[in-house]
Amino acid sequence: MPERDGASAPTADTSVRHGLLLQLALRTLMATFIGAALLSQPPHANVWLHWAVFAGYLAAVAVWSWRALRSAGHLGGGTQRSVALLMLCVDLLAVAIISTETGISSAETWTSDVVQHGLFLIPLIAAAQLDPVVSATIAVPTVVTFFVVSWVDKAANGNEPWGSILSRTAVLFGLAAGSVALSRIQQSRTRTITGLALERTRLLEEVISLEKRERQSLSERLHDGALQYVLVARRDMEEVRDGSVDGIDRVDFALAESSRLLRDVVRELHPEVLARAGLKAAMTSLADGIATRTNLAVQLDAGSWPDDARTDADHLIYSAAREFSTNAIKHAQAQNLRFTVEYNGVLAALCIADDGVGIAPERLAQSVEDGHIGFASICAKVLAAGGTFAVTGTPGTTVSISVPAKCRSDAPGG
Repeated sequence: MPERDGASAPTADTSVRHGLLLQLALRTLMATFIGAALLSQPPHANVWLHWAVFAGYLAAVAVWSWRALRSAGHLGGGTQRSVALLMLCVDLLAVAIISTETGISSAETWTSDVVQHGLFLIPLIAAAQLDPVVSATIAVPTVVTFFVVSWVDKAANGNEPWGSILSRTAVLFGLAAGSVALSRIQQSRTRTITGLALERTRLLEEVISLEKRERQSLSERLHDGALQYVLVARRDMEEVRDGSVDGIDRVDFALAESSRLLRDVVRELHPEVLARAGLKAAMTSLADGIATRTNLAVQLDAGSWPDDARTDADHLIYSAAREFSTNAIKHAQAQNLRFTVEYNGVLAALCIADDGVGIAPERLAQSVEDGHIGFASICAKVLAAGGTFAVTGTPGTTVSISVPAKCRSDAPGG
């Protein structure tokens, strides 16, 4: 959804910008390193070539930093990768050309020996891109370039032993491999953070939608239930004033029904019985209320739930039972509804089964997309509590949840 894309953008943009700033810092270090080497130990031949390459590298870094920082987070993944690889090739070529050429034309100077170690910065620059493909792609050319330059400088270094060359090459290879691994770790971390930001936004949307839906449901129940009986009683009061006994009976019945319906609403909004008498009593009250105001045959199996048990999952179980039973009443076209609650001292379980039309998985997914997120909200809470959630059906629907639950210390006798 567009909202989620917007929520993830700040996180992704921040990571990309930080990576670009780190690359700029490392490239600045690289340029400083090369410039210092050329100034302190100028090559004896083709000085213009070295400074031309160095000037071109500075220009490339300047252009890259301006465009990259300006468009941070706005380029597609393929474009970012291409730009990153192109600039890394520029880094590699600048160091390779200067170190190789000075090694050949000015073997008596130590310029090549120093500049070639700038290749150790390239895997770090690649790692800052947070793209394992970029790190892996540039790793091999970097290692090969270092080996070739070391081979070119072998004679100038007094026939440096191959063991020394291979050892230094192995260190660079290890650094390159580490950069690939670091890129993978950082990329995974960034994805995790982005995922958490998306989940936070989704949960916030669900809370807002759920509050709106609960308000609408409450309004409908009050309007279609208690309010109608109050209006009937008000109308019949005219006959009561005229001394009609039937009118008095009708007013009494209407007020009694409106009181019952209001108690049902209050009980569901704030199930006092849940806090006072526990989940078993609250489930009994919920089942009785559903049976009274609907044509459903309601059964409750709570034999394995201790009468005085209080657990930290009571509110979740009760909320799930109320949510799923409301869906069954509105949409299932069922004749029978069965609740089963169980507690074994470790897990609290709820099963709600009806014999209605059932709900296909694609219908459930579409319902969530349309904003009817009762199922998704309960599922998110159950999974967050370390439990399990399952929906099966057609015909009929069975919803089963199970969550870890500990007895609370405020339970009677606890």
